[in-house]
Amino acid sequence: MINGNDPLIEIENVTILHNGLKVLDSVSLTVSRGEFTAIVGPNGSGKSTLVKAVLGLIKPDCGKIRVFGVPVDQLHGQRSRIGYVPQIFNIDLNFPISVLETVLMGTYGRIGVGKRPKTEDKAAAMAALEKVGIADLKDRPLARLSGGQRQRVFIARALADQPELLVLDEPTTGVDMTTTGNLYSLLRELKNDGVTIVLVSHDVGVVASYIDTIACLNVSLVAHCRPDEEVCSRALTDMYGSHAAYFHHSDTPHIVVEEHPDA
Repeated sequence: MINGNDPLIEIENVTILHNGLKVLDSVSLTVSRGEFTAIVGPNGSGKSTLVKAVLGLIKPDCGKIRVFGVPVDQLHGQRSRIGYVPQIFNIDLNFPISVLETVLMGTYGRIGVGKRPKTEDKAAAMAALEKVGIADLKDRPLARLSGGQRQRVFIARALADQPELLVLDEPTTGVDMTTTGNLYSLLRELKNDGVTIVLVSHDVGVVASYIDTIACLNVSLVAHCRPDEEVCSRALTDMYGSHAAYFHHSDTPHIVVEEHPDA
């Protein structure tokens, strides 16, 4: 278990039930300020439930969650310090809205829903688009973007309020490997700028050089470790079987799950 000296997220013995069944079972996890953490695990392991609890969208049946040192249900105005990129299938991509209008929605936490954005809000939205490299697409309808471009829009929306914590739920779903690599590179740049990042994924084919720690989740927390630690390999084997492996090629380590012959 990794314990940071400056914890930004503190999850203590969190249990969440759904229809009487444990979705999460006594999960304890600390994410330090400035850390890039990936939460990995198979489908149904509770990854999305955990991040929704961190965001205050789901109340735990047991346990405590603190963000910025404050109980998550008491964050109130401090919620604008958190940026969130939801799973893309939860978003209506045919809604008639432009890229800039989408990103401006990220400022609503500060200015309030229904209020007209001011000049400084539009400037913040444009700065976020510049940050993710798609400012030239500001007037394009959301429906006319590629999968990778849409993900950059949603990341820009989450960045528009200049958050200290960025939470992403399966951001590479439906995009190709090249786009996935580009997105991880972008996230690493944001991390280097001081943003704490929590990335949720069921795909452990994550290039480990981009992240600091991995939280292996399968209803309970199996391990929280650096990607090159032996405990990490053991945890992946426990979750995915012996076909999960850790490789190191020159300066770029990878965690790989090979297709199981019986899959």
